[in-house]
Amino acid sequence: MKFQYLGTGAAEGWPAVFCQCTYCKEAAAAGGKNIRTRSQAIVNRDLLIDLPPDTYLHKLQQGLDLSAVRYLLVTHCHMDHFFPQELSIRGSVFSPVMESPEMEIYCAAQTKELFERCVSGEINDQSRNALHWHILRAFDTVHAGPYTVTALPAHHMGPGDEPFVYHIVDETGVSVYYLHDSGWYAPEVWDYFSQQKPADLISLDTTNGERAGSHTEGHMGVPDVLEVADRLREIGLADDRTHLIMNHFSHNGHLLYEELEARARPHGLEVSYDGMTLELTSRK
Repeated sequence: MKFQYLGTGAAEGWPAVFCQCTYCKEAAAAGGKNIRTRSQAIVNRDLLIDLPPDTYLHKLQQGLDLSAVRYLLVTHCHMDHFFPQELSIRGSVFSPVMESPEMEIYCAAQTKELFERCVSGEINDQSRNALHWHILRAFDTVHAGPYTVTALPAHHMGPGDEPFVYHIVDETGVSVYYLHDSGWYAPEVWDYFSQQKPADLISLDTTNGERAGSHTEGHMGVPDVLEVADRLREIGLADDRTHLIMNHFSHNGHLLYEELEARARPHGLEVSYDGMTLELTSRK
């Protein structure tokens, strides 16, 4: 499996769109791995995780053929993870030549409702009819082509909402956990983790940077991630072959790439950056 981080920032990006704080200025001056667009990832060529406003930029930066994407997983309906208007220009006269004209979308009911509110007056029938929606509930497991996907409940958003984190397994058995946006996981999620085989990649929300999330917030920081990593190792979901990766960063977390690396490396963790690519092989 090829897994690529396309964007690794929180909602406002880093440097943030409208901000001139010290940390945004430092990131802009340092450049490179400190420039973080809104979070998104792609598995191989055909499974996209989230659809932020920076999707087109990611296409240009990484040389992607987004016409090959057949499957879209949406974690939740916040703007930085789902920009539904983008789907109104998929197919039809806007992209008449596509490798995969049809798209399967997996998400919560709220995400589909947001799509209808935002796009109903813009999308034409041809583009709409090429989108096939699969509404998920917590702990649903579905087959998306060669991938087996389980939607796990995230600790994020408010009552009545249903944000997800995802467990993705490909046909060779490579296992990936994409755990954004979420604070501390519910007991039933820990129970799920404890019943699974060791993962090949676990991507952990680190939005709060140097500050802990106190187990009550909808995001985590470095102290939380280190605690989670220790527990994942204890229950056997992470081992020496597992890539444990900090991801999803905000300028409000204050830590630039090298500072994050200095905190992560002694604990056997890695730090994501836009464009970071991993080739994951089966344990079989």
